[in-house]
Amino acid sequence: MVRHGENRRRSPWLISRLLLAFLGMAVAGVSVSAANRAINFAAPATAPAGSKVAITITASTDAGAGEKIGFFHAEYSVDGGIAWAPISYAQNEEAPAKHGIICTAGTAGSTIKVRARIAFRGGKAGDVDFTGKPIAWETSWAKWQAPPTKTASIAILAK
Repeated sequence: MVRHGENRRRSPWLISRLLLAFLGMAVAGVSVSAANRAINFAAPATAPAGSKVAITITASTDAGAGEKIGFFHAEYSVDGGIAWAPISYAQNEEAPAKHGIICTAGTAGSTIKVRARIAFRGGKAGDVDFTGKPIAWETSWAKWQAPPTKTASIAILAK
């Protein structure tokens, strides 16, 4: 009888230890699998007509396990998206990767558009976008849709 009572007293201790071990594994799993992938633009929101405009795009990942910037495709348009010019079509870069351009703003009322699509490759997650989802090569990637594309606009104001 005494032995049975001793087991009962240990039971809550055992349950709490098992619960702590389980929570520890869950937390460890989240921190290992959750990666921070990002695409950031550094550009003004507005610019005077005819001025020089600096645009910088940075892609980063902390996923580790060999994950790199597999593709860093970025373009800009000074006519609101009618015609696009390259900023970067780089491949297999270490993170963080940064590309930029200085362009000339058009007339007042026009817009400079910038778009970037990054494929993170070579890591445990496979080919993923900045949200960590698999790249849809034939659909969203091919059509510059978001994700994997991020965009920014710069409004051109009168001088």
